Amino acid sequence: MAEPQPNMQLRTLVGSAQRAITESARRPAFELPYTPPDLRPNPAVEPFDKARAGLFALSGMLLLATALAFGAGMDGRSQASLLDTGLVHAVIWPVIGITLIGSAVFSALPAQLSSRRQRASGIYALSAAALMACALTLASGFLPWTAASVSGAATGIALYGVHQLNRHTARNRAERIATDMPLGFFAGFALVYTLQLVFAAAGWNGQGHALAVSLVAVAAAVPAAVFAHSERGRHAFASGFGLTMAAAAIQGWLRSATPLWVCMLWVFLAVVVFVCAENRRFQVSHAEHRVQAGRMLDF
Repeated sequence: MAEPQPNMQLRTLVGSAQRAITESARRPAFELPYTPPDLRPNPAVEPFDKARAGLFALSGMLLLATALAFGAGMDGRSQASLLDTGLVHAVIWPVIGITLIGSAVFSALPAQLSSRRQRASGIYALSAAALMACALTLASGFLPWTAASVSGAATGIALYGVHQLNRHTARNRAERIATDMPLGFFAGFALVYTLQLVFAAAGWNGQGHALAVSLVAVAAAVPAAVFAHSERGRHAFASGFGLTMAAAAIQGWLRSATPLWVCMLWVFLAVVVFVCAENRRFQVSHAEHRVQAGRMLDF
């Protein structure tokens, strides 16, 4: 006797559902393209946490005081090169000092004092700020190569601090604004300032040095683009790098001291680094939306 038609349809539907469940179980899970935030409770507060927050605030104050004391007086000393930002650094360094002080105050809050990302990045942020204060002092004292070396060390430490922030993703918007942005902007601005000191110390201030300056700047822009394209998109870092390069382009064009094609290169590098940060933000947003919708990614 033939099986009733409704029973056959029911079995077909059940079989289709079972196959869909099996295929879904076999589908590989997608992980977002950055380290997920660590939402575990903070460890117990230790004496080193309080010392770190205090030293961070002191280093920010030292950078602020040094920038105010020596910033404007470095015109013509650290800027005698084809990468000339004018007096932009005399304005930006005090601003960076103030933001780092604010970041230190934020790191001393009870919810931040012993957090793992503050422990991972705070020591590098305070060290970079203190070393950069020394570099500003040395640059104002006509010690260009020493200043360039110290500034390079500060920049490297700041970049490593940004790397630590990449390993410990911000848990909320407040951490991204108060912890990531000050250090990121500092690292981007310091990278170009170090190039400025190196070119000035080497005496690369003539038309004949345009090619050498351009090659070194392009080489420095490569790691800058990599850092800008990290985590959720390091726009603060890209802004620090791009603002300085754009200032150098405008200054060189106004003074006719830098070839026009070199000025255009400065603007191009600034745009490339910022586009890398924006591209990363788009990729992460795209990934998050597709994961939330339960769909696979197409990149």
